[in-house]
Amino acid sequence: QIELLGTELGQAYEELVLLHKLSTNMMVNESDANYLQTACDSLTEIVSVEGIAILLEKTVENEKKLVLAAGRGDIDIDDRTTAVLYSRLVDEIKNGKDALLDSKVDSPFKYSWPDNIKSIIAVPLHGKDRGYGSFGKQTQVSSSIIGMMVAVNNIDKLDFDSADIKLFDSVASSCAVFIENSRLFNDLKELFIGSLKALTSSIDAKDPYTRGHSERVAFISHWIAKRCADEQMLNEEQVSRIYLAGLLHDIGKIGINEAVLCKKGRLTEQEIDHIRTHPTIGADILCGIKQMRDIVPGVLCHHERIDGKGYPDGLAGEQIPLIGKIIGLADSFDAMTSKRVYRDAMTVEQALEEIKKGLGTQFDEKIGKIFLNSDVYQLWDIIQSELTGTCNKDDFAKYGAMAVGTLIR
Repeated sequence: QIELLGTELGQAYEELVLLHKLSTNMMVNESDANYLQTACDSLTEIVSVEGIAILLEKTVENEKKLVLAAGRGDIDIDDRTTAVLYSRLVDEIKNGKDALLDSKVDSPFKYSWPDNIKSIIAVPLHGKDRGYGSFGKQTQVSSSIIGMMVAVNNIDKLDFDSADIKLFDSVASSCAVFIENSRLFNDLKELFIGSLKALTSSIDAKDPYTRGHSERVAFISHWIAKRCADEQMLNEEQVSRIYLAGLLHDIGKIGINEAVLCKKGRLTEQEIDHIRTHPTIGADILCGIKQMRDIVPGVLCHHERIDGKGYPDGLAGEQIPLIGKIIGLADSFDAMTSKRVYRDAMTVEQALEEIKKGLGTQFDEKIGKIFLNSDVYQLWDIIQSELTGTCNKDDFAKYGAMAVGTLIR
């Protein structure tokens, strides 16, 4: 009995250590793949199995399928076997059981499995189904199976037992909570970036010639920032944040008189001065949001020039923050290649020539050369396909999601 108690205590301790390890890794910005792989790797340190895998339900071409999300070892199960296993697991759960256990020894289903499977355990990953009534009021919450954790061939003993069920079920529950939180977080990111795009689009839409400008500047800024990161000038988080700064660079125009902003004739000096307050207005708006303060320099300084002739503060050279230099270049490129009431759009070649002429005066020489040496025509193709609706917009959307992810620290 003492020996049995010692074994049980040892198993409980190992389970506790594993669950603690998984809980400390449960950060919302951790990728699903990394977290689930950690769960598989850690389980194989406690239970000796030939193979373990986590499979999740996903919709592929309008059809629900089980997709391998993580795994460890040799678990050679074909699609047919996986489908049979999942179907039986769902039936077991409906009948009030916690898991599916099976072996070649005494199972009536032993001929369902390939010859290489001697014993098998499968536990469900439970998600949440939320029902909503009128006006979005939640009316019910019920559990649903979003996938399963499966292991085959226990090496240390003939079959899996109730202790294994407890361990696997605990880990599967942890994984399910992580996946649910991750999905909710992604929904929040999409809602947030969608709200920002709606806000900036409403500003751009005041003038038909600037429609879509903010999103294009965000994309171009991110394009330049990624290449600056290749030169060790920025880290990954800063690159993501520059997308957000680009998206919001003109938010201050919300405080500019619409009649002045959309005026078709020549602006007076007073009107020009009024428009030039938009970087300061934008910076003031974002300064009030703690999580946005790091992008304020990009919003404030995107109209500064290397020669000191920009606005609002007439900064020059290294006084201008890197984020301001990048967004300023992106803003200028988009402005040059877009039609305005007073001129036609430049070609890409003409815009690149103008940027070359402005190196060292309007634009930072190093940033400008990084942009000019990139595949600007590929960038242009992406922008044009987005504008004409011929791309799926994933390129644009993913940078927004990454930018929002860095808000969580």
